[in-house]
Order: sequence, then structure tokens, then C-alpha cells
Amino acid sequence: MNVGLPAGAVQLDSTWYDLQDMGSLGRHIEVGADGRVHVTWQDDFCELGGGCPPNLAAPQPHPNRGMGYAVRDANGIWTNRGKVTDPRLPVCCIRDLAGGFGSLAVRSDGRVAIAQHLNEDGCDLRGYFHLQDSPTSSLYRGYLTPIVSPSYLFPQVAANPNGSFTVLGEVPRGGMYDETTELRVSYLAAPGTVYSCFNWQMGAWTSFAPATLFRDGRPAFPSLAASANGRVGVAVGDLGGNVYLIESSNGSFAAGTVTIRNLTSYSDASIVKGDSTSLEYRPYVHCHVAYNDTTPNVVWSEWQARRSGSTITYNDWRSRIRRWSPTRGTETVYQVPAGLADHYDDVDNGLAGPLPGFNTLSVDWPQVGFSGDGSETYVAFLRFTDAQVDHTADMGLPGIVTGIGFGDIVCSVEHGGPFVAPQNLTNTPTTDERFFSLSPRNPGGRAYLMFQASATDQAGCAIIGDRGTSPGNLLRRIACLSAPLAASLVDVAPDLSPTPARPLRVSPNPASARTHVKLESTASPRTRLLEVVDVTGRRVALLALAAGATTAEWAGRDEQGRAAPAGVYFARVVGEADGTGTRFILMN
Repeated sequence: MNVGLPAGAVQLDSTWYDLQDMGSLGRHIEVGADGRVHVTWQDDFCELGGGCPPNLAAPQPHPNRGMGYAVRDANGIWTNRGKVTDPRLPVCCIRDLAGGFGSLAVRSDGRVAIAQHLNEDGCDLRGYFHLQDSPTSSLYRGYLTPIVSPSYLFPQVAANPNGSFTVLGEVPRGGMYDETTELRVSYLAAPGTVYSCFNWQMGAWTSFAPATLFRDGRPAFPSLAASANGRVGVAVGDLGGNVYLIESSNGSFAAGTVTIRNLTSYSDASIVKGDSTSLEYRPYVHCHVAYNDTTPNVVWSEWQARRSGSTITYNDWRSRIRRWSPTRGTETVYQVPAGLADHYDDVDNGLAGPLPGFNTLSVDWPQVGFSGDGSETYVAFLRFTDAQVDHTADMGLPGIVTGIGFGDIVCSVEHGGPFVAPQNLTNTPTTDERFFSLSPRNPGGRAYLMFQASATDQAGCAIIGDRGTSPGNLLRRIACLSAPLAASLVDVAPDLSPTPARPLRVSPNPASARTHVKLESTASPRTRLLEVVDVTGRRVALLALAAGATTAEWAGRDEQGRAAPAGVYFARVVGEADGTGTRFILMN
């Protein structure tokens, strides 16, 4: 069954190679200071050779795999520029065009840098980056890193304010996709030098994350970002261990420039309970870093830790999203409540049940960004629920895995107080959104996202095997969405067209308990009911007006009598057209 994209989404491309990223949350979308929106993604480019759909029986079904690039101009017009490549690179060995798995950064002059790992020069598969010749050019200059063994793959690139570039590479664990073997960076002080055979433009691969940081010597998947003052940071977790922010004062990660911060202080000794009553949670494999000007913010996912004798196990039970900043410390953005995703824990407990999908928890893939003026923090993540499962996918384990979850992208907003309840930005129960990226800068009270979406009502990855050992070809769409954030308080450009007066006024605003919802004279005299809803659209309270009254009083409690959490709410007239409501803030 063909399924639609989320409301407001724009399809940029499609691909039969649906694994956009195995784990590292590199940046794939960025809104530039000039308002242009830049997007990169992994594509099969079967139209460039090999045939579409790809022949999975061929020795190399995807011979032209690589990174694509599209840009939206200031007038809102999208242009797909196609495969990112440098035809001016000399062929020093035998040209091989299969690669990808990169990220994007935007220079202050508007030119994009796009990383990928590729055999484009024909000698070795390793991470490097391409720099656009000019802000509107379709030509790129490749800046290559040295050939080493093992090769550093899945590269991420940071465009630093002094004109330099930092490339982060990793050695993944083959066939495991849970941690990496090692992380290193390569540094380019300034672009300009043209590559000639075996004369790499970029500096040596530099080790910066000591293996002793990690409980088993292996880091999980890293994330790279640059700040406005020249610092470059790598956030990285440790499966079951702790989360770290490793920064270089100038992006080179040379000796004397590196500072390591331990963002958590977890210990195995505190894990004592062996069932779901455990209160101990530990990092999963995904984390992400972004700078709000010069202030780092790191987010990551955690799952429950339990002890069975001397063995520690981890379960997808009430999993959560965490955030750290130097001003607020470590806090929980969201934790799965009871009844929403309980059955994703079934398989962990030896029962038949669904899974969120390959390399994913029921809340996972967390990323952090900010409003255009930096006053608000946005944390977006992928969410799976028990109610949204594709039962045709079993990851090759029929009778054990009863289905794969349909992913939705949600976002929580913070503007000085606690994070508000997450808003479902895609809200597509039978369309699987995955591998999304959030822009670090999000103007106008909107979240700018790029993502992969299924073209049919089938969830999961085809290449790696959510759908079993013989997945076949599944078409995936590459899409971009600028989603309005209901909880955002950022001022946007005023709409100068005349608008009707709103019939509701909330006072005081912000409010504590016993908020007064007043009905103005513009409302219908027949109106007898008001309702209070949260940012997800769920009704929290229904208020009845007494005969002849124009004011209803809400005591800050939901329909079950429980105190409503602090956050953004809407009061609206039941039965009236959209636009009759008003927004207010409830504080603790």
C-alpha cells in the first residue's frame, strides 16, 4: 500500500539503498545564515549505472552509491544537485564509485562541505570531504585524508570559523553495529591545495579518545560539531558505560588542545535489581552534539540496566532521552511512560514481541538544535509505540520477532524551564520515518528535518535485515520537513492580514494552578464547553460553563484529577473552527 509523507514534507529524492547511517549521528541538514537550507543523504544512484531497481543478485548491486545534495533557496525552491563527486581527482589506481555514509557542514561564506567515504581516487576506501567551489556551484574539490589501515569510515566534517576543517572517522565493528573500534580525526588548516597522487591534502589521522575511557576499550557512535569560537567537540558514549565530550580548542585535536569532560558518572556497582523495577539506566549507542553559539549541548539515549548474578543486562524498558549542557547539567528530556511501548521489552525477556528496528530503541536517534536566536533548545528523537507495528517484518527470526515498529519523529522544546511534552512532528502511523537529522539552527519557531520515509506500509531497513535475510528491494523516499513547533515562543514575522479576534483569554499567563479561562464576547452565545489540550493535541481537561457565565476555572489538573505537568497548553472552544484557541504556559 502506498502511504503519504508527513503533512508539509517535500520529497527530494528516492533510493533503493535504504541504510542512511548505521549509527553515528552526523549532520545531514543545515539552515544557513542566508536562509538557504542544505541537505545531504546516502543514495544508490542506480540511474547512473547498474539499473533501477538494483539487481540484488549482481556482485555489486549499488555500484554508484554515494552522497547526494539538495538546496532550498531563499524563495523556497528546491534544487537537487545529484551525486557529490570530484571528477577532477586523478585516478591513481582503479576508480570505484561505491561509498557514502557522510555528513554536511556549511561555511560562513555559504559553501557546503560534504564528507563521505569512497574509493573515488581508486586507491582506498576512507573518509574525506568535498568543498563546493562556490555557494551555487555543482563542482566540488575533494580534500583527501591519508591512506591507513584500518581505514577510518563514516566521516563527519566540521567547517571551523577560521576556515579550517576537521574530519572525524571511525572504525566500526564489522557485523555488530553497536560500537566502534577506534575514533580519529584529520585536520585541514586551509583549503586550496589540489590533490595529486598519494599527496594527501589533509593531516595525519590523530587519536584523541583513549581506549581507557571506555569500559571495554571501545567507544560507541560519535558525533562532531564546531562552535562559534573555534572549539570543535566530539560527543561519544560507551555502551552501558558513560558519555563524554572531547573538545579541541582549535579543531586540530593536537596535543595540548584537547579537554575531556565526563558528562555522566555511572557505575556498575549501583546496578542491583534484576527486573523491570530497576531505576538504573545506561547509555545506548547513539549521542549527538551541537553548539548554541559557544555553548555545547549533548543528547543521548539510555536503556534500563539490570543485574543477574554477576551479569549486567540491558532492556528496552521505559527507555529515555537525556541532555547535558554546562549551564543545566544532565537532565531527562523524555522517558517512555507505562503502556506506550512496553512490548518492545518482550524479546529481551525471552518472549515473542516486536522490535523498534535495527540498531534502535523505542525512543532513540536523539539530536539537539536551537531556535534561530538561540533562546530555545530543541531535542528531537525517533519514537516507536506498541500501537504502530508492521507485522510483516521479523528480522529473519519468525516466531520470535512479531514485527517492526513504524518510526515517528517527535520534538521537545525548552525555553528556560523544563522540557515540554514531545510533539509528534510526522504523525504517520503507517509510514516509517528513519535516519533523520535536525538542523542545529531552526529559525521561525520550526524544526528543520531531513529523513528517510518508506514508500509503502512496510517498516524497517531492507539492506541490513529488519525484514529478514532476503529483504528484496524496498523503495525509500528522501524528504525534508519544516515543522511548526507548538511549544515554541519564538517571535516570527507578523502576518499582516486581518485576523478575527480570539474568543478566549487566559490570565495570568504564565500561570500556576487555578488558571482562569475567560470567554470573550466574540464567542458564540451557545458555547458551553471549553477544553485544555497539550502540545500533542491530547485533551487534558474539559470545562463546562455555568448558565450565563463567561468564565471557567481550571485548577491545573487533568481529567483523572492528577496535577498536569508544567509546559505549554492550549485553551479552545469546543465545536468552534480552528483559530479560536489561545496558548498559555503552566508553571510548577
